Amino acid sequence: MDRTTGRPGTRGIWLRNAVTVCAVALGTLGTFGALAAPANAAPANTENAANAATGGTSGPAARAATPWTLRTPLSETVSTEFWDVAATGAKDAWAVGRKTDGADGPTPAIKHWNGTTWTDVPDAGTGDKPGQLEKVSAAAPDDVWAAGVQSGETTSSVVVRHWDGAKWADTAHATPQEGWMSFVGDIAAFGEKSAWLTSFDWDRDSGASTSRLERWTGSGWQEVSLPAAPGGGEVRPWDITGTRPDDVWVTAEAVTGDVSDPLLYHWNGRGWTVREVPTPAEHPTGWVANHAVATGRGSVYVVGKTNDAEVPEATMATQWTGSRWQSLPALPVDEANAAGADGAGKLWIAGWSAGGRHSVLSRWTGTEWATEELPADVTEHSEMSTVSGIAAVPGTNGVFAAGTAGCQSDPVMCGVVVSRDVG
Repeated sequence: MDRTTGRPGTRGIWLRNAVTVCAVALGTLGTFGALAAPANAAPANTENAANAATGGTSGPAARAATPWTLRTPLSETVSTEFWDVAATGAKDAWAVGRKTDGADGPTPAIKHWNGTTWTDVPDAGTGDKPGQLEKVSAAAPDDVWAAGVQSGETTSSVVVRHWDGAKWADTAHATPQEGWMSFVGDIAAFGEKSAWLTSFDWDRDSGASTSRLERWTGSGWQEVSLPAAPGGGEVRPWDITGTRPDDVWVTAEAVTGDVSDPLLYHWNGRGWTVREVPTPAEHPTGWVANHAVATGRGSVYVVGKTNDAEVPEATMATQWTGSRWQSLPALPVDEANAAGADGAGKLWIAGWSAGGRHSVLSRWTGTEWATEELPADVTEHSEMSTVSGIAAVPGTNGVFAAGTAGCQSDPVMCGVVVSRDVG
């Protein structure tokens, strides 16, 4: 949902546009649709799409020196899209997404970084149904989780994989009722028997929907109930971050009618606390918290937007310091498509700047946003690009970012992994 164009807005808009989400999940949209809206993305941001198709940073600006390095070649034999990345160190990282070859639909794409090269790793498989992986989180080289969806003709199910250091294995997850579509929100791993998952189901016929938060018990996924929202409303959990099993943060929105209020929940290993996220201004339909990034115990950034499924009227960023909220300036991009931290604990976001065809990456220095371009290997050899995942590289000051570029020749979609300050 929030991978490239933000989260669903009001309930009515969200449900109307879920058809678009389903079409992407089944691989039925055209080239631009596949790039601009992954399977768990919200409805396409039409203003950004127009900017990306007709505007853009070309010429000297696109060729400006940048500290980012392309790690995977754009020339692949099969159309590939990357939607998330995770790392446990300079010699262990993962990128996940999907590959599409012919009319049979997508299959999961998994690449592993060993410190020298990225190589394909076989998935546990999705049977005879199209499938893809959309989120990945790594607690250790032998403890990695990935989540995505497996799509049938009338029903899509969440799939969850675990890497034990030797192979990927499927972990059983409840299948929705016939006719219901499941979507992944986020997955986060914090060590043995400590992984968290958010997802939601939607019934195409009735329009009914349900959101959930689940915790891995060591043998299965157990649904967890969050405390009620301070101001009331239906609580919908979304992004997950944290530093350890007893320091887990979950963003959510409290929905009342067409108005959404952002919330931040904290798990200390024993119970939950909930805080209302401050917003820059009043808005008729409220705000949503797309991303949360923990940069230390008790320190977490929340990045979001107005509750508009098409074009955000404004963006927001704020930090919970452990004792108070500290607001950041407006984002330097139309919307944050991805957020994460580097190994030094600095916040990074990615998104399209106004009129841009390619994502830019911006770091919060503590006083301002410092924006950097993707390497020329991406911007000069693709029509457009988006960054969908950002991950710290522990033990270094480095960071990986993953996404997709619209290649100028076949295959149409090229997975992109770039890095900064990584060997």
